[in-house]
Amino acid sequence: MPEESVRLNRYLAMCGAGARRKVEECIAAGRVKINGEVVTELGRQVFPQDKVELDGEALSTVAQKYLIFNKPRGVLSAVEDSRERTVIDILPPSYDRFRLFPAGRLDRDSEGLIILTNDGIFSQELIHPRNGFTKTYEVELRRPMDEPHLIEWSDGVTYDGRFLKPISVRRMGRAPLQHWFEVVLGEGIKREIRMMARALDNDVRRLFRRKIGKLTLKKLPSGEFIDVSREELWRYIRDGKVV
Repeated sequence: MPEESVRLNRYLAMCGAGARRKVEECIAAGRVKINGEVVTELGRQVFPQDKVELDGEALSTVAQKYLIFNKPRGVLSAVEDSRERTVIDILPPSYDRFRLFPAGRLDRDSEGLIILTNDGIFSQELIHPRNGFTKTYEVELRRPMDEPHLIEWSDGVTYDGRFLKPISVRRMGRAPLQHWFEVVLGEGIKREIRMMARALDNDVRRLFRRKIGKLTLKKLPSGEFIDVSREELWRYIRDGKVV
């Protein structure tokens, strides 16, 4: 626990309770107590002697962890699920105490690069659009795509009343030809690539996240991870690193 007081939303993030939006929702919903009192003020100060609880469970700050993880297909980007395996379930039991969560998401049928952390402030900085960290995907479509549809995709498409536009999309020289594309996204709306494909009368067969910023996944086996420091991870994302 820091020697000086910190805002409640920041304290929860330091305890690994989730990214900023999630912990703020928990506070607003009355799920947080300080010294037995329900607190709904995001900016309430937490002091070293205070007892903070979330859903009746006492919280304490833990060492911050940052994992570069290769998510397998068929695994949920979630902390827990009663029916399906999550990215947290794959980790060794020794990581349970760190209360890790995914910084951003890949849907169940997608695979590739994802960051696991218990640093809610880092997670918010990574995923917020204003910071401009792009994400690069390799996408296999079920049906070949001709040049007119590729141009249409590049210019942006509308799906279910929402306009969706990638930063860039280019054809890849990978078999089967005219099925594989590299897609770069900025903000990253949930299932955005799948929605764009459907708007073009196509569908995604395989989706692999290759990059976050300039951090590139090439060598790390599926289901494996690398434990790095916060400084190392930011350097990899901003300046480049192949893992």
